[in-house]
Amino acid sequence: MSAGGERQGRPGELPEPAAAGDTSSGMTRELTHPEDTQAVEPVVVEAIEGPGKGARITLASGTLLVGTDPACDLTLVDRTVSRRHLLLELQPGAVWVKDLGSRNGTRYLGARVREGRVPVGGSVSVGKTLLRISPAAGERREASEREELHGLLGKSLAMRQLFADLERLGPQRAAVLIRGETGSGKELVARALHALSAPEARRGPFVVFDCSVVSPNLLESELFGHAKGAFTGADRDRMGAVEEANGGTLFLDEVGELPLAQQPKLLRLLEAQEFRRVGESRVRHSSFRLLSATHRDLEAEARSKRFREDLYFRLAVTTVSLPPLRERPEDIPLLATHFARQLTGMDITLAPATLAALQCDPWRGNVRELRNAVQRVVALGSAGARPLQEQSAVPLAFNEARDRLLEQFERDYLGALLGRHKRNISAAAREAQLSRSQFYRLLERHKLMRAEARDAPEGE
Repeated sequence: MSAGGERQGRPGELPEPAAAGDTSSGMTRELTHPEDTQAVEPVVVEAIEGPGKGARITLASGTLLVGTDPACDLTLVDRTVSRRHLLLELQPGAVWVKDLGSRNGTRYLGARVREGRVPVGGSVSVGKTLLRISPAAGERREASEREELHGLLGKSLAMRQLFADLERLGPQRAAVLIRGETGSGKELVARALHALSAPEARRGPFVVFDCSVVSPNLLESELFGHAKGAFTGADRDRMGAVEEANGGTLFLDEVGELPLAQQPKLLRLLEAQEFRRVGESRVRHSSFRLLSATHRDLEAEARSKRFREDLYFRLAVTTVSLPPLRERPEDIPLLATHFARQLTGMDITLAPATLAALQCDPWRGNVRELRNAVQRVVALGSAGARPLQEQSAVPLAFNEARDRLLEQFERDYLGALLGRHKRNISAAAREAQLSRSQFYRLLERHKLMRAEARDAPEGE
């Protein structure tokens, strides 16, 4: 079959499962949980580096044969690739790879493998050619019609596509790795997945375990709990995050920060779903859905031996990526208005110039930075605000442009507050939790004073 076609698979060509106890590849084939039934989504297998670069095919179901033989489904022009080099089997959220006794082998994350599971988004090397496995839906991904999903906001195509992915993944029990930059809202994605879970899981607890803040010495105690007297200061039995999450969702935030020496303890938990409290011999069990998040490229970390590849396989059964705010500027007005309403309890109509300026900011701190900026403005004259200066044709430095933007936002807030209280300054000042004299100064600075408002009596 020629590259660029769609492979449906041949009956009887599925690779045999790895023999029990076979760990030659560092990976073992898993049986999915009976409740983890997922739809099998098509993937694109594409040669992105090396002599075979450019070859590409869609695997919609079944298996795919890779090699230099023209009879292969994906034919590579690479002398280091065998005639029948590799077999790929499509699975939910992954492909199962099986090397067919090739001369130069197959490598995943830098290690030579005989067979094993590679999640969608991963890459394998055959000879000198690197094959990337990507979701075919990336070319025609479904987009939700919603602009809000359990606390997540966005009307951009990227966010509506994310909403569609979350609605599909939510009811499943499979582990999900959430990728995104710092401040982009990864915990909100995890909470949305929990809210979209099956009813019994949704009614269970949502437990957050932040791997970036836990001391390595306390990791086992915080994660698994401890018995009274297990160590100095352990004056009572204590339940850990794993036990608290029983029947619900365990969210491992910033899992990429987990020290390498501590990762085997987490891996053992995920493999057996059993644990012991520190200082206790009794084996306990906990059934939970695993969600994790990171701002790091864990595949690259595993390739560099800074993160265990077997743990990565457990975490990345399926993955979702949260786009940074700079890639979806059309969402900024929606978010800014939402934060202003959330912080003030009233609707504020932001000036077009304010919204345009907000959309020009790169927001390297993402949604969190935008919310902090709105909160600073709503605080009315807190740190960083300066009097509005006359417009200038000279290009402004970033900090000066930011100050002008926040001043405009402050003016919008004051105007909305006066309108809400029909220009009753006493009432407006009380809602803003400012003294009348402080409120007067802000109004004068923004030229919002009127003679009739200046003389309004206290009780009016």
